[in-house]
Amino acid sequence: MGINGVLAGDYEGYLIDNNEIQLPIRESCRVQKEIEAQGFRTVRSDSFIPLNKDFIQSYQLIDSIDDIQKDVFSALFRGGVGQMIFGNPGGVGGATIAKNRNDGYKIVDVQFRNGKRSLLRLDLKAWEVFLAESYCSPDYEPKPIVRPKLTKTFQIARSILALAMVIGIVWLVVRCTM
Repeated sequence: MGINGVLAGDYEGYLIDNNEIQLPIRESCRVQKEIEAQGFRTVRSDSFIPLNKDFIQSYQLIDSIDDIQKDVFSALFRGGVGQMIFGNPGGVGGATIAKNRNDGYKIVDVQFRNGKRSLLRLDLKAWEVFLAESYCSPDYEPKPIVRPKLTKTFQIARSILALAMVIGIVWLVVRCTM
């Protein structure tokens, strides 16, 4: 699993990208079908769980590994260039100014507003974004998700669009096979 992901809990095994827990397509389709069965249209946030103050009730930092090392390739390259230009002192100077490589990560226990709980692993950049988007005052009231009603007109338009796509695909297949 990549470094940004859910280690344990209700969303175990899901990946985290752009400060959102990405739901698998099958899970996303199941959620969307449930919402449409209630007579509402789906919104963008039905295919992922945002990690922000509207969805997170509380979080706690469990473990922190801040492992910052020099990048070996950068050290060799800069040391070599420094040695070619300034000799041995230039090689030492070039190697010491090599780029830093961030291998640190944070383990965070997150309690969601819907009652679910997960253990997240975030790299240092994702941790900064997580802190910025999930910090709020104790008296913060989350914004409700506004779902537009699934109107008959919308259902008819969606059915016509699906039919047009099928006709277009059939026409394309027939044209390509001739």
